[in-house]
Amino acid sequence: MLQAMKVDKRSPIPLYYQLAEQLREQIEAGLLPAGTQLPPERELSEQVGISRMTARQAVAYLERAGVLEVKPGVGTFVAAPKHTYDALHLLSFTAEIMRQGGKTSSQVLEQVITTPPIRVARGLQLLSDEPVVKLVRLRFAESMPLLQETIYIPTALCPDLVENDLQTQSLYALLEAHYALRLEHTRQMLEATVANEYEASLFGIALGSPMLLLEGITYAQNEQPVEYFKAIYRGDRVRFELESRRNDFSPPQADATHQPALVPVIDALSSFI
Repeated sequence: MLQAMKVDKRSPIPLYYQLAEQLREQIEAGLLPAGTQLPPERELSEQVGISRMTARQAVAYLERAGVLEVKPGVGTFVAAPKHTYDALHLLSFTAEIMRQGGKTSSQVLEQVITTPPIRVARGLQLLSDEPVVKLVRLRFAESMPLLQETIYIPTALCPDLVENDLQTQSLYALLEAHYALRLEHTRQMLEATVANEYEASLFGIALGSPMLLLEGITYAQNEQPVEYFKAIYRGDRVRFELESRRNDFSPPQADATHQPALVPVIDALSSFI
């Protein structure tokens, strides 16, 4: 049941944002389970003492964030929880969704042997003319498209990979069972972006919708690069779980002739492919 809410009209924080955050808090606390219908905007605005336009702005904000779902002509409902990915462990997309009790499926959009782009060849430590298997898949959880992945794997490591059915089986399981490639860790970058026309059409979402871009390299034993991947996730249905630990260190003392460069590094351990 929706609890009473109150906004501070003297606060510099916009009223719509105050309302949206209070609604989010009640949802995350379990007071408004998935599927709960919210009051109409008119009723919501009267309860809080704000304009209907401001209430509509709060609802639209939470809809874009994937917290609420607006069904035209029916009403506004609390959306299903986002899929959470554990970025501390190297799990396949299939294994990660199954761990949460869900079901997955895939649609292969492209599966060919090709010459890799320059950045891919460098990342996989290949010569520019060494062939790779390029695999593009659309991945689903409970029939909802969650991500599109593009993967490059050296054909020298998996000569007949292109002939395998990668629509119904886990790539990671196949690499380990058939090619004896035990994947150990991943170096990757996570970036916020928005859906272009192709991605909007592919996922059935609005142009400019929030997306998460994950790009990196997965390594096997002895730092052998096996996979270059690029995955674009729906930002309204996916979130990543990270854990940070304090690392105390004493920076080296710089002298007059040597000024060390400080380079920030992000090293997360999962690709979910």
